[in-house]
This record gives sequence, C-alpha cells and structure tokens, in this order.
Amino acid sequence: MFTRNRFAYPNLPHILISAALVVLIVFYGCSDKQSGEKAKTGDTSPQQKEWLSILGGVIGGSFSQFAGGVSRVLTHKEPHLKISVDASAGSVENTRRVNNDPESLGVVFAAESYLGYHGEEIFAEEGPKTNIRMVTLLFIAYDQFSTLANSDIHHFEDIVGKKIASGASGSGTAQTLERLSKLAGIWGKFTPIYKGGSAAAEALQDGQVAAFQWLVSVPNSAVIQLTAIKSIRMIDLDVTAKKYGFYEKYPFYLPGSLPEGAYEGKVEPVNTILMPTVLISNKAVSEETIYKLLKHVYASEGHQAMLQMNQAAADMTIENGPKAFVIPLHRGAYKFWSEQGVDIPAHAMPVD
Repeated sequence: MFTRNRFAYPNLPHILISAALVVLIVFYGCSDKQSGEKAKTGDTSPQQKEWLSILGGVIGGSFSQFAGGVSRVLTHKEPHLKISVDASAGSVENTRRVNNDPESLGVVFAAESYLGYHGEEIFAEEGPKTNIRMVTLLFIAYDQFSTLANSDIHHFEDIVGKKIASGASGSGTAQTLERLSKLAGIWGKFTPIYKGGSAAAEALQDGQVAAFQWLVSVPNSAVIQLTAIKSIRMIDLDVTAKKYGFYEKYPFYLPGSLPEGAYEGKVEPVNTILMPTVLISNKAVSEETIYKLLKHVYASEGHQAMLQMNQAAADMTIENGPKAFVIPLHRGAYKFWSEQGVDIPAHAMPVD
C-alpha cells in the first residue's frame, strides 16, 4: 500500500532507492518463476512448496498416530511438502472435511468413506461426498468394548440403562455402537457419553461410565494405561453382530478376534468386530503427491517408520491393500496399485 510522502522532494534520493528495490524484487520474482518452470523440465531448482493437512483423530488414538506417521515419512522424503497434522473428532468429521478441503487427506474407517461417498446414513441429508478418493489401507481396527472386571456387563445387551463412553461425537466408533445397538433393538435404552481415547478410559477408571467402546488398533495406549490401574474385561461383540445380521447389513465390517497377548495377558482375547482403517484424499491433491506418498510409505524405510509410530502398521501390505478399495481410487493411488499388479475392482476405478 502506497502512502503520500510529506517530504517528497527533499527525500528524492530515498524515492530513487525504493524504486530500485522494486525493480530488484520484480527481477528476482521473475527469476523464481523461471526457476519453477525449469524445475518442471528437469532442472534441479527447489520445488515450489505444497501445503497439505492430514486429519487424524482424538489424542491417544491410532488415527492421530497414523496421520503423524504418514506426515513424517512424506516430509522427510519430499521436503517441499509442508504438512500439518490436525486433530478431529474422527471418521465422520474427517470424511466431511476432506470432501470440502482441496488440500487435505484424512484417516477414516472404510465405513465412513463408503457411506460418505454414496451419501448414506449420517450423510444422507447433506448429500454424497463425491470429492473424496481412496488412497490406502492403514490398519485393521478392533472394536474393543471394555468394562471393569467386576462389572455386571457380560453381554452387549447388558448395557441397557447404563452410561457408555461411545467414542467422540462425529466418530466412526460412535457410529458403530449406534448401528449395532439399533439392530439389537436397544438404541435409546442406554446413555451414550461422547468421549473417546484417553478421556473415555479415564471416565471408566473414575466410575463416570460403566464401559467404553473404541474401534482402534491393537495394542492401544489408552487401554494399556487403563490396565495398569484397573482390571478390565472386553465384551464379545461378534456374537451380537452375527445374531442380528450386522455383517450382512454392513459389509465393510469384518469378523475377527482380539490378538493373543495384545495386552500382555491383562485382557482375555474375545471375538469382536473389525474395520479396515484407510487414508482418503480430496481428489484435487496432485496425482504426483499421492503416488509419491504411497511409494515412500511402502518402501522398507518408510514402513519401518510407520511401525515405530504404531505396530498396527504391520497391516500395511500390498496383499491387504484391496481391503480399502470401497470407493474410487485417487488417480495417484491407481497408478501405484496398478504398478504393484493389484487387481482393482470396477467400483474402485478412478472416475476423473
């Protein structure tokens, strides 16, 4: 912004200096532009910075750990990328935000990516989230429904009349509890307390809730901390899911079991519900960026870095990749997975 100089003529030398500086700025600005154009043609000039955000989840959760891991690997290998890792309520919120932000990626459950893309369930009124694209599987989440060892909750239906930490509002964890309880006919017969992660574990520890449910990787830090203070049990959710046709209605869930030794013998393994957890991107993020992201995180060095963030990254294999393909792939992801010889189903083919 230019302002009138009260001493215009006496300060003429200063005006000439300022004019010279403007010329230099314009000159170097043109030089930077030319350097950028040279970079596109193979010149070794620094690449233009690209700003991205990766949406994780609540503190203490796997979503944030994986978002941080992807960010660390990618920025180490591609220093021109400037990435922020942002906290959120979880899967539902991340699906909405990635759809609306052309510079974002997010960790979500396969369920929310599918339902969001097609505009179903919680997304029905606001419409399909057609700007989201699939990138990769990150890990398999286990629905861990924990209660104190001396609790009178032994079956899922026993939560009637009780306060249950159901996961943060707007999270896929909370949506999972709602889906299962509706099929079981008990939705509205218990009080969901919308807390997730460490806050939910502390609520159980302090007696504020009778149980807490969390769809998360194994082992999980919040559960580990809880087992150091309290004796807990986990409830079999698979038997309830099969009883009420949960897997038939929601084919993006899988049956499974809590791994042996997941919590060093402090929690008995139970059958439960599994959910592929995936990375999605706005379709506007460049093909090159998504392709390089996958090349780096699946390389030996990158995968080791991911494992250091969370051992559940062991699920990130080429063989497991197709478990994430519930919506169209990002064009950069399609290039990567095609090079790996992965068979891509018709519904996952790029649409732009």
